[in-house]
Formats: sequence, structure tokens, C-alpha cells
Amino acid sequence: MPALEPAPPLLADLGPALEPKSRVALEAPGYLHSPPAPAPGKGSAPVTVLEPQSNPESPCPCPVNNQPTEELPDVTTFPPRLLAEQLTLMDAELFKKVELYECLGSIWGQKGNEHVAPTVRATIAHFNRLANCVTTSCLGNHGMRAQDRARVVEHWIKVARECLSLNNFSSVHAIISALRSNPIHRLHKTWAAVSSKSTKYLKQLCKKDTAVKRDLLIKAGSFKVATQERNHQRAQMRLRRQKKGVVPFLGDFLTVLQRLDSAIPDDLDGNINKKRKEVRVLQEMHLLQVAAMNYRLRPLEKFVTYFKRLEQLSDKESYKLSCQLEPESQ
Repeated sequence: MPALEPAPPLLADLGPALEPKSRVALEAPGYLHSPPAPAPGKGSAPVTVLEPQSNPESPCPCPVNNQPTEELPDVTTFPPRLLAEQLTLMDAELFKKVELYECLGSIWGQKGNEHVAPTVRATIAHFNRLANCVTTSCLGNHGMRAQDRARVVEHWIKVARECLSLNNFSSVHAIISALRSNPIHRLHKTWAAVSSKSTKYLKQLCKKDTAVKRDLLIKAGSFKVATQERNHQRAQMRLRRQKKGVVPFLGDFLTVLQRLDSAIPDDLDGNINKKRKEVRVLQEMHLLQVAAMNYRLRPLEKFVTYFKRLEQLSDKESYKLSCQLEPESQ
């Protein structure tokens, strides 16, 4: 049996560490709040803005050797389960490294302070890169017909289902956000060629993605038992014995902490109440970091190389390509 990786250290002194470094109001990026979109073919969908952070190139947690330049493989050449496992490995590695104090006080999203919260920003950058990867794989090849793009959409839906089976809620949310974004959503010919079974699966995924929020995740199964455990060390042992990995969507926790930071006043009583609630959220996150250590996955260099080298399109470029591919669906 492989040796267990040591748990990420919980804040030893939660008092001073919880003091937010700034109270500057932050406009919530799209990473925190994804607006709902109608089902494909039923009206226009609002843009899901995945605001890139300081560096659009996500630091991939998996090592890559230098390879000679060659044509990138099509994403559909990777089986859905393999893709899901590779994405889960990347997400888990990033989530385990998140420094919990970086999630406080909205410091991670303040412009000009890119160096303050590197682990949170790395997780957000990876989320954005995955969403961009989905969009680019559907739009990047000008020679693709609507039927070809439909097969790519179906492939990503299968990947999202596999990610859900692996409890990787971060990748599920990223894939769904990309498929519901305007550049993909407006492709009526493409969606008309998507099988009814895949469309049904996507609707189910959207419902589960909406339902699997922080409160429900923490109250479910072994996590309910662990979070009710008064002794934090015993709670960690319970989760390790479950041998079940989980990667939550970090944006849900950042949203909760951001609301606490802006809603509760900084007077003496309010500050104590705020710290108590912040500690509770951070303890939940720490337990999930422990659970993320239960994955036993290996990186596939071919996919890691593909993921790092895939062209990144801006929102404007994606929408422009979408209009060029299907101008009549405007």
C-alpha cells in the first residue's frame, strides 16, 4: 500500500492569520458566479465570463519533457475516462496546494497584488484554461463541419460525466460553463447534430452542477460524518479511510468567504463572528484537501503536452470564430 501523502497543514493560529489584508470591495469575477443559460436552441445565453488572472498560462501541476514540435492530436482521440482522470489529477494537485489564508478577504482577486495569492490564482487559471480548451477544441479547426463539432461537444459531455463519477466537481463546472457560453451555445447547427442522449446528459449535468454546492457537498456521506467530528485529526482519519477522492469547485468557497468579508461589519463583535464563520469554512476546505489525497492517478505526458500547447482564444476571438462558422445562426 503506498504511503499516504502528509495532509496540508491547517492554520495553526487561526486568529491573526484570519485578519484580511484589505477591505477593498471586489467586483466578483465570473469564476465565482456563473449565470444560468437556457438549454441549447432555446434563445440566447448570457456569456459566462471566466476572467483570466495575472497569467493566462496555467501552471500545469504535471511535469512535461521538451518534445519536438508536432501537430496536436484531436481531443476525441483521448478516451473520456482517460481525459477525466488526467483533469482530475491536475485539479487535485492544485487544490491540495491551495494555501487557505489566501482565500480570505478577497485578496486573491485584487489587481496589482498578483503575487499575494499564487495558489488560488493558479487554481483559477487552470479552471479558465480548461474552459478555453473546450471552446478551442470546438471552434479552433476551421475545416470542421457542424457534425464534426457536434461529435466534439458529445465527447466533452462524456468527459464531464466521467469527472462527475470521479467527484471532480471543478472540471464538471468548467466544461459545462464552456458549453453554455455564447460562442458554443449559439451554434444551432452544431447542437442540432448533437444526439438527443447527449443533450439529455448535459441537462442532467447542469442540474447536478447547480445542486452540488458547498453546503450540499459538506453534508453528504462521509463528509457529513467528518465535519461533525469535533476532533479534526480524527475527521482527517475518517476521510482517508474512505479512500474516496473529491475535488470541489473552489469558486463556491471563495464566494462564501467573499460574502462574509463584505457583509459582516468589522466592529469587535462582528469581527469575532466573522472569524468564527471563516474558520469553519477553512476547516471544511482542509478536510476536502485531505480527501483530494485519496486519488491514485498517474499523468499521461501526451495529454499534458496537448493541454499546455493548445491555442488559447480570447472571448472576442471565440465569438468571432463562432459567427464565422455559423453566421446564419446569429
